[in-house]
Amino acid sequence: MNTPSREARTLLQTLARGNDEVGTIYARNVSEALYLGLQYLEQEGVWITSRSGRVIEAPNPVMSIYKRPEERVLFYPSRDANPFFHLFESFWMLAGKNDVKYVSQFNSHISSFSDDGISFHGAYGHRWRKYFSKDQLNLIVEHLKKEPNSRRAVLQMWSPEDLLKATDNPSCKDVPCNTQVYFKIRKERLQMTVSCRSNDIIWGTYGANAVHFSVLQEYIAARVGVPMGTYYHLSDSYHAYEEVYNKVLDILKQKDSGDVLWYDSYLGWNQGMHYTPEPMFTAPEHIDRDVKKFMDKPLMHFYENSFFEETAVPMLLAWQSFKQKRYDEGFTRLERVKALDWKKASIEWLERRRKKWELKEK
Repeated sequence: MNTPSREARTLLQTLARGNDEVGTIYARNVSEALYLGLQYLEQEGVWITSRSGRVIEAPNPVMSIYKRPEERVLFYPSRDANPFFHLFESFWMLAGKNDVKYVSQFNSHISSFSDDGISFHGAYGHRWRKYFSKDQLNLIVEHLKKEPNSRRAVLQMWSPEDLLKATDNPSCKDVPCNTQVYFKIRKERLQMTVSCRSNDIIWGTYGANAVHFSVLQEYIAARVGVPMGTYYHLSDSYHAYEEVYNKVLDILKQKDSGDVLWYDSYLGWNQGMHYTPEPMFTAPEHIDRDVKKFMDKPLMHFYENSFFEETAVPMLLAWQSFKQKRYDEGFTRLERVKALDWKKASIEWLERRRKKWELKEK
C-alpha cells in the first residue's frame, strides 16, 4: 500500500472508524483526490445493486476538498481521461449549450445519456444560462461584485420538473446529477461548493466534474476580479461502477519515490517545484465572446483571452488530425500548446490511441 501525505492519512483513518459522519477527501488536486478516493472505497465501500449494475458505494456522503482546483488534468494511463473532451465540454457548458452533436464529436458514448439523441435535458451549462429564463452566471457575477460578503450566490441546476420526469419515467437517463453550486468570497478568494446527489467518482467526481466545475470557478473568479480559492464537492452517493472500478485499481499499486507521491502529476515540472497552470481567462470582459467564437468558428477568430489561441485551438487542430488518423501531424500541432498540463495529457492520450491503431493495422 502506498503512503499518502500525513494529513490525508489522518483523514482516511478517521473515515475507517465507520461512524456516521460525512467522509472527507482532502487533496491538493484531482490526481491526489482520485488516489485517496479509491483507497477510501477499498476500505469502506459497500457493494450494492443499482439500475446500471453493481456499484461500490461509500456508507455516507463524502466531501472532496481541492486546495489547487486549477490542477484539474488527469494523467493516469489506466484511467485514460480524454483531455480534449474535458476541455471542450467545459466551453460548451460556459456557452449554455445542450445539443448532443457538439460534445459527441469528442466522446461518442455521451449520446447514450440523452433520452432523444438530440439534446440533453439536464445539461449543466444550459441550466446555468438559459433553462430558468435567466443567465444565472451573469446574476452571480453582478451580485458578488456588489455584495462580496454574500452567502446568497447560489447556482441552481435541479428543477422540480426533474423529479416529475424521474417519477413519470423511471427509465429516463437525463436529469442532473449535480444540483446546486454555492459561491462565496472569503479571504479575498472565491470559494465554491458543488452539491451532487449521485457521483460516479471515476468518470464524474474526479473526471469531468473536476474539470468543468473548476473551469466554472475560474470563470466566476475572473469576472468578479478575485483569485480562485478552495473547491468543495459534496457527493451524497459517492460510488464507482464495478467494471471501470476494477480497471483503475492499479493506481493504488504504484510505488512512490522517496517523499515524492507519484500521483501528484504537477510536481517536478519546474525544477522540482509544482507547475502552476496557465490562467484560462486573462481578459474577463471578453470571456463570453471568446467562448462563443470558439464554439461557432474556432479557427476564424482572434481571441482576447490567449488560452484559446495558445492552447485550445492547437488542441482542436490535433483532434482533427487524430480523427483522420494523421498522428504525426497531431503531435506536431500539440507542440504548439502552451499550457503544459493540457499538452502533456493530450500527447499521452494521443500516443495511447496511436499504439492501439498500429496494433490493429498489423
